[in-house]
Amino acid sequence: QGGIYDHLGGGLARYSTDEEWLAPHFEKMLYDNAMFVELLAEAWTETKSPLYAARARETVAWLLADMKTGEAKKDSFGLASAFDADSEGEEGKFYVWSESEIDSVLGPDSAFFKKIYDVTPSGNWEGHNILRRDPKAGLLSDADEARLKFQRERLLAVRARRVPQGCDDKVLADWNGLAAAALATAGAAFGEAAWIAAARAIFAFVSEKLVGGDGRPRHSWRQGQARHPATLEDLAQMGRAAMALHEATGEGDYLESAEKY
Repeated sequence: QGGIYDHLGGGLARYSTDEEWLAPHFEKMLYDNAMFVELLAEAWTETKSPLYAARARETVAWLLADMKTGEAKKDSFGLASAFDADSEGEEGKFYVWSESEIDSVLGPDSAFFKKIYDVTPSGNWEGHNILRRDPKAGLLSDADEARLKFQRERLLAVRARRVPQGCDDKVLADWNGLAAAALATAGAAFGEAAWIAAARAIFAFVSEKLVGGDGRPRHSWRQGQARHPATLEDLAQMGRAAMALHEATGEGDYLESAEKY
């Protein structure tokens, strides 16, 4: 619920810089968000928390919309490593808002949004507003959450026209293994076949593309080139992804892949 979470686009920033979880370092990394999705899924199976479910769905939507890179195809694609914290030379500029900007987008309905997301005339961070909700609070009524969702979508559409942050678009075997395992686990937990299909596609991409001329696994891929021998972590995370896919699908081929890794 705090500012470390991107309430408009989904996903976590890399870390918080304060004890209130208000001001993040605005860089968004694949590995953090992969582990976040898997943790939310596991916690949701025990708690059935609607907040955990909402954050999982939002974060997966962001991963699959914004992080695809390289030779992205329906049945095989990789995920980029990270989005930078800076745009136009300023950290967080892409994410923060002034009160007047919120008012201009939402009009008469902005008061409700500003109250929920801690938007003030002077801002809550260096003269700007980082959108956050009360970290101790859960979700509101279904009607109020639907109202907020509509408002967030309007703001997100405006934010999309800003100068974007840089993207580190290399595909890393270990981080993509984390993402494949998370999507398989979360897809099974939430009954989302499309997430399991995405996990398959990521696993296929790494297995097929991150391979050297000697047939051995590689650590990274970018612009058609696989480079650097795979590390222990690459092999471990891809093996773990294969096991998660086996558990989600029951298919023996994934168990064989896990044994090979």
